[in-house]
Amino acid sequence: MGRSVYIVTFGCQMNCRDSETMAAALEDGGYQIVSEREADAIVINSCSVREEAERKAVNGLRRAVARKKNRPDFLVGVAGCMAQRLGGELLQLVPGLDFVLGTGNFHRVAEALDRAESGEGPLLLLSDGGPYGYGGRRRKIFRPTAHVSITTGCPMRCSYCIVPKVRGLLRSRPMGDILAEIAALADEGTKEVVLLGQIVNRYGFREFPTLNGKSPFVQLLEKVHEINGIERIRFLSPHPCGFREDLLNCFLRLPKLCRGIHLPIQSGSDRILRAMGRGYGRESALSILRWLREMMPDCALSTDLIVGFPGESEEDFQKTEKLFDEIDFDMAYLFKFSPRDGTAAAQLPGQLSEELVVERHRRLLARLAVTSLRRNELFIGTVQFVLAEGPSRKDRVVLVGHTQQGKKIFFRAPQEVVGSIVPVAVTGASVAALTGELA
Repeated sequence: MGRSVYIVTFGCQMNCRDSETMAAALEDGGYQIVSEREADAIVINSCSVREEAERKAVNGLRRAVARKKNRPDFLVGVAGCMAQRLGGELLQLVPGLDFVLGTGNFHRVAEALDRAESGEGPLLLLSDGGPYGYGGRRRKIFRPTAHVSITTGCPMRCSYCIVPKVRGLLRSRPMGDILAEIAALADEGTKEVVLLGQIVNRYGFREFPTLNGKSPFVQLLEKVHEINGIERIRFLSPHPCGFREDLLNCFLRLPKLCRGIHLPIQSGSDRILRAMGRGYGRESALSILRWLREMMPDCALSTDLIVGFPGESEEDFQKTEKLFDEIDFDMAYLFKFSPRDGTAAAQLPGQLSEELVVERHRRLLARLAVTSLRRNELFIGTVQFVLAEGPSRKDRVVLVGHTQQGKKIFFRAPQEVVGSIVPVAVTGASVAALTGELA
């Protein structure tokens, strides 16, 4: 077999970051990262949050394994959350699979390929939920913006969520390791970092001390803010329970902290929030968003909402709809409830019909389209400072970037500005993005 690998990534930004860890580990092991056509092996980094994500990953694995008919030495492996959740079951679901790599073992991907090539497979290398042991090493390529994992796992017990089962309990990286990674990124030209965690603002929870009334996460934000070369800081995804005064005040005193805030609320109904096990009520979550809007009128607010949770009545759903009247969300990620084996919500009575869930999902999408367009149109006629990230997929002479609020914008500019923060006059807006030209 050759030494070239194609990595396919499903799921969230943390999965994308984990794929970077695998790519770096593969290069360290003597492999090349190539396109699908050139590859001697495929590794699919899977997601398990929703059933649809697992179905796509399994279908992708089956298509990859089918290539063995013409190339018996072709290797196929799966990593990530679905791999951790299903484990050995995947070897029956996808006959011909060479290895299954759990969520704590991304750094072992080259070892897995080596062992599979020697005929040792199929291999099952699952995580034991031990200490945080990966995330720092990444490939040395230029990236204007970079995602940096600061935790893995989750301390919560939301009734619908599979994350604690596949990622384990919360483990935080040492602050020095995170800062060293970000400093190295700055030296390579990165202008913006996005701190990642299942509940990112719980960084260091019960592991590191609170100092001068500042949580470990706020202490980390302050130290990242001091790194020369880093001009923008974002984080995903926080939890309302950890969004306290010390964190709110960061937006007023740390100018590098971007004014695009994502706060997953999940439902507008207190009854449903209790059934979800979220640990907060509607008003406490809305109070955070109202504070942000009042103190920073130009900020962009986004959220996650789940439609069709078991037992959700029309009244419960209308309370979620009403969130769009109370908070003009710039963006919302709307998910149809997906029962996951091993979660409490999968066993709850009152499971809704697919038709009803789809109908409610469409209603929320219609609401979102109105508020997103209205919020984006407010930027027309303004000049925004945009981090130019690279050419758009459809037109190579059009660049794509993000404003300080995190809004995507397309604008014509020379390739030389990629990696820089440039002034862009906003000339148009759609539901999903802005358009503009260099100011």
